[in-house]
Amino acid sequence: MSPRADCPRCQGRGVILDKDPLKPARLCDCGGSSEDAFDLPSRYREASFAAFWRWWRDWEGNQKRNRLVMDRLPELEALLAADASKIGELPQRERLEKLVHQAKANLQHGLKALGGEEFQAWATKGKHRFKGGWEVWWIQGPPQSGKTTLACAGLRALAEREGRSGRFISVRTLSQQIKNAYYDQRGWQNADFVSVRDLIEPLKAQPGLVLDEMDCLDGDGRVGAAMAELLTHRYHENLPTIITANLGPQALEQREGSSFARLNDDSLLRRLSAAERVEMIPALAWWIERL
Repeated sequence: MSPRADCPRCQGRGVILDKDPLKPARLCDCGGSSEDAFDLPSRYREASFAAFWRWWRDWEGNQKRNRLVMDRLPELEALLAADASKIGELPQRERLEKLVHQAKANLQHGLKALGGEEFQAWATKGKHRFKGGWEVWWIQGPPQSGKTTLACAGLRALAEREGRSGRFISVRTLSQQIKNAYYDQRGWQNADFVSVRDLIEPLKAQPGLVLDEMDCLDGDGRVGAAMAELLTHRYHENLPTIITANLGPQALEQREGSSFARLNDDSLLRRLSAAERVEMIPALAWWIERL
């Protein structure tokens, strides 16, 4: 297909010229279809928000919490209507009021994952105000809760909306590749002489990037340094990044053997802590369990 005339990367030429004259030009993928714009694992190649929310509604892991929300929604309404001087100020009251109001009109708003609708609005329409100054999402929840599928649905929607490319990266695999690049004899041999730069540089400028299973980041300091370089570059360029993990960034920082904690990079940890969150729990159930 022909390149896009309005493509900001190649200016309609179909090739991207590097600032370094010694580096070769690269073909731009702006003329390809959205299906060719990124390389998703086969399991997630057809990921979409519509299909995800259908699965989420029926997932057995949510059934008990869904019943909790339906049973206690009137209690939440009464709590919000109560005199604040008697019950004290509720945390994030305005957000809770909006969610309860939406759930009264359509209960599904209260049963979707906490932050999931905001994530979808950002990916499909570009509507979201990021408090941390960086378009980064942290999707957290237990294994098999749909984190990766939701992240891939977001990446596909982002690529389709902007007509740009994106990449899916398994942090577990990338960690091993970085260790192999150092000829670590405990791992596989680096027969192709791939350097850490070869692995990290193509990811730095990706218009959209999913880093899946950040919990699996190896504790090796060299792996942590490479990941920190990647994340810091994407922060400075404000490039959209979607991270999945079982736990939140603070918990990963405190985990014994964490390569991030070993770096003593407070700026990076603050940026990750300020990421917009999606938690894989029905939104109103999250509130009910904390009030």
